[in-house]
Amino acid sequence: MRALTRLTVIETRLMLREIAGPMFTVLLPVALLVVFGLPGSAHTADPALGGRRGVDTVIPSMSIMVSMAMVAFFMLPTVLANYRERGVLRRFATTPVRPAALLGAQLVMNAGVVLLSTLLTLVIGVAALGMHVPNLALVGPVFLLGVLGLFPIGLLVAAVAGSAKAATGYALALWFPSAFFAGLYVPVEYLPRVLARIGDFTPLGAFRQAVQAAWAGDAPHPLHLVVLAASFLLAGGLAIRYYKAS
Repeated sequence: MRALTRLTVIETRLMLREIAGPMFTVLLPVALLVVFGLPGSAHTADPALGGRRGVDTVIPSMSIMVSMAMVAFFMLPTVLANYRERGVLRRFATTPVRPAALLGAQLVMNAGVVLLSTLLTLVIGVAALGMHVPNLALVGPVFLLGVLGLFPIGLLVAAVAGSAKAATGYALALWFPSAFFAGLYVPVEYLPRVLARIGDFTPLGAFRQAVQAAWAGDAPHPLHLVVLAASFLLAGGLAIRYYKAS
């Protein structure tokens, strides 16, 4: 535990030296929240959203989903792939500190980045946009499950990518279809039924729908929770396998 804490502090300091990426990851979702949350239509009850307002459902879930995806698909795998390319993980294997501690530090640090963005979404949404205060007892577990379900995808990308550049390419290939089926370009409620149903079975789409339900005070659909759990087991298992093989 002491090694994990020390490594988390060190990795955080290293991250802050290259602050542009983390700042973009934190501020882009907040900017999306403000841009889409200011128009009057966001504060009008929408039948497609069960009579709820966009500012209480679609918009905050979009903001949190973007933050989670930016970290899981881009920040995490790019840094770890860079470490593997430079032999950092191999050198850790020759010290008392195991490479798993470095991976754990990266997971903790990146989860903190997403948490910061989520807290800003909550504070700015409630204070400046008139957003209803969500049920944090529902949002908290969904947030944790999102970390567990999506971060292993980033670990898998880092495990199979031979370089940071390759990791970025793989991440982009994942991001665009995932974002589409998660309703970033067109809200899921307005997609054709078949496309919306496909999104239910994608990790990012399942996370978006689970967050949206929890933010509005509803229990997430069991299917979305199962998809995130399956992503944790499948992507996590494959990431461990490929890391051991490399």
